Amino acid sequence: MEAKGSAMKVAVTVWEDRVSPVFDSARNLLIAEIKNARVIDTSYQKFDPEMVSKLADMLKIQKVDIIICGAVSEGPATLLESAGFELISFIAGDVQQVLKNFTKKEPVWTEMIMPGCGKTICCRGKIRNRSEMNNIATDKRIVGSRG
Repeated sequence: MEAKGSAMKVAVTVWEDRVSPVFDSARNLLIAEIKNARVIDTSYQKFDPEMVSKLADMLKIQKVDIIICGAVSEGPATLLESAGFELISFIAGDVQQVLKNFTKKEPVWTEMIMPGCGKTICCRGKIRNRSEMNNIATDKRIVGSRG
């Protein structure tokens, strides 16, 4: 979580009131500002998932640190992670519940992992890096850990 008193921003791909199931076809982001483990402000931003570099630029301008999304293909995931964003992917569920979970000191993503994801492989981005597939921890609490 953020240092006491400072704020951080997280972007969540949304479809209606849920995390958009596929980043690559999402069109809307909920950007939440979080301070002292509480959501203090939210706004919505349209984006084109085919223009990931423009999305990254926009998120940097808005000072977003973390992106939460559903399934995401390797290209956009790699670009966003290379741009310095932490990506918590393969998450499903009600956006407000996801944000509530995120604000916990040690979020547990087990109940929000997309169906069929299994063994935390894709949820931790490890499916994109086959060399790490043998080193996956079994503790689901470290999914999306923020250090």
